Amino acid sequence: MITAEMKNSHVLLVDDEQSELDAYSLLLSSMGVKNVVTLSDSSVVSETLDSMQASIVFLDLNMPKVSGMDVLKELRANKPHIPVVIITANSEIETAVECLKLGAHDYLVKPIDLKTFSSALRNALEIGLLRNEVLSLKGIHFDRLPKTNKAFEPIITCSAGMQSIFNYIDAIATSGMPTLILGETGSGKELLAKAIHELSNLPGEFVAVDASGLDDNLFSDTLFGHKKGAYTGADHQRPGMIEKAKNGTLFLDEIGDLAEASQVKLLRLLQENIYYPLGTDQPHQCNARIITAANKDLTKLAGQEGEFRMDLYYRLSTHLIKVPPLRERREDIPMLVTHLLQQAASAMNKKVPSVSDTVVDTLCRHPFFGNVRELKAYIFDAVALCEFDRIEDEVILERLADAVTIRKNDQSPNYSNPLESIFGYFPTLTELNDYAVALALASADNNQSQAARLLGISRQALHKRIKKNTS
Repeated sequence: MITAEMKNSHVLLVDDEQSELDAYSLLLSSMGVKNVVTLSDSSVVSETLDSMQASIVFLDLNMPKVSGMDVLKELRANKPHIPVVIITANSEIETAVECLKLGAHDYLVKPIDLKTFSSALRNALEIGLLRNEVLSLKGIHFDRLPKTNKAFEPIITCSAGMQSIFNYIDAIATSGMPTLILGETGSGKELLAKAIHELSNLPGEFVAVDASGLDDNLFSDTLFGHKKGAYTGADHQRPGMIEKAKNGTLFLDEIGDLAEASQVKLLRLLQENIYYPLGTDQPHQCNARIITAANKDLTKLAGQEGEFRMDLYYRLSTHLIKVPPLRERREDIPMLVTHLLQQAASAMNKKVPSVSDTVVDTLCRHPFFGNVRELKAYIFDAVALCEFDRIEDEVILERLADAVTIRKNDQSPNYSNPLESIFGYFPTLTELNDYAVALALASADNNQSQAARLLGISRQALHKRIKKNTS
C-alpha cells in the first residue's frame, strides 16, 4: 500500500524514450504520486537531483550520451542515500547482477505491469525513508555533501560513513587547529589529510613525514632542521620539514611509534608554536598546520598502557577523525576494483581487463586487514600477469588464500584468541560463515562441489549462500 508520505515523495524518471516517460508518469499518477520529474538527457541527472529533493530514481540502462550504468555509478558515489531502480529491456542475468553490485536497489525488465512497478516503488521508498531517518539522527545530511569537491575525488567510496567524514572535514578544514586521523594501515589516512589541506586554502605545501622509523635525534633533525656544525657530519645548514611546510600543512604519519622524548618535543611545538633547529638557541616560529595520524588506538596507549602522553593526545585531537576499515564498508569494494583495474592498466600500458563476478564476490567477503593497500596489491599483481584481457580467477583467489595463511600464522600477543588473530576483532556468526565460504572457494579453486565438501554442506546449500551474499 502506498502511504500518504510516499505519495508526497519526489520521483525522477530517466529514459531517452518520451513514450516510456509518459507511461511511467501515468502509472505513478494512478498510484497517487504527483511529484514526478521526467528526464530524457542522462548527462544531467546529477545536476537535476541537485535542484530537487528526489526520494527515488527510476533509471533506464540503454541511453545515448551517458549510459545508465555510468549514471548509477555516479549516483552511488555522490548520492548514495537515493534508491535507484533500474528499468531496462535487457534481461541478461549478468547485467542485473552487475547493477545490483554497483548499488541499484532493484532491477525491472520491460514490459512492466502496474503490480511490479508499484511493488518496486513502495519497497524503494520505504528503504529510502528509513535510511534518511537514520542518517538524520546521526546528523548526516546529504543535501549538503561536499563529495562533489575535487578534494575528495581521489577517495573512491559510496559509504555513508565516509560521506559523514567528508562533511566533518568540510566543517573543520579552515579552522587551522591540529587534527588527528586514526585508522588501520592502508585505510586512506593520508588521502584524508591531503583533502583537509586542499580545503583549507593554505598557500603553502603539504609535507608528509613518516615518523614510524625515526629515533629521537632523527625526528628532531627531520622536523626542526639544523645549522652548520650542529653535529659531526652537519657540513651545511639544512631547514627542517616545519620550514618546508610554512603556511601549509605538516602531516606526521604513524605518531603512535614516537619515542617519549620526541613526544615531549612535539607537545612543546603545539603549546608554544615555536621550535629550535639543532645547534641553535634561537627560536623559530611554526607557521604550519599540524595533522597527525596513527594506526594504533592512541586512547588505549595514552590511558591504560601509558605509552603515549595523554596531554599530547588531547593537543593533537582538537579535531578527531576515525577512518572505518574496508571490511566495514564492503560496498566500496566493487567500485575500488573497477578503479584499480583502470589505474593498473594505465600504469602498465595495457587494456583494462575484465574480472569475474565470482572474484568480486569473494573480494567483498575478504576481511582486508591491509585495507585498500592490500586490495591494490592484488589487483596490480593480477593485471601484470593478465595476458588475454581477462584476469584468471585463480590469480586473485590464490593471493587471498595466502593472506589468510599469513594471518593465521601471525602469533601477535595483541590478540587473546584465534578468531581475533584472524579478523583483528571478534567476528559475528554471519562474518564467520562468509569467511568460511570465501576460504573454501579459494582452497577449491572456485569449484563449488569441492568447496561444499570442505564446508560439510550440500552444493545447493552453498549455492544459496553465495546467491544470498551477492543479492
